[in-house]
Amino acid sequence: MASAKTPESELGPDDVALLEFERSHWGAGANKESAVRERFGLSLARYYQRVYALCRTEAAVRYDAVLVRQCLEAAASRREEQGG
Repeated sequence: MASAKTPESELGPDDVALLEFERSHWGAGANKESAVRERFGLSLARYYQRVYALCRTEAAVRYDAVLVRQCLEAAASRREEQGG
């Protein structure tokens, strides 16, 4: 009998950390940029690139479909605001 895969086992630890961080810091809080730099060593733009790319994976959807939907809707909204 094959062992069942969990969403956590399909994602790397860095992927899970990004999703958990985004869940706990949803939105554009005043200290989010500094928290992202401290925790991941990334600029806020690069952080969002990684989060949005991760959210386009089936593993991320299985991990937290609601968070993924919120992130993708936020990304689409930002693109519309930028005229793209």
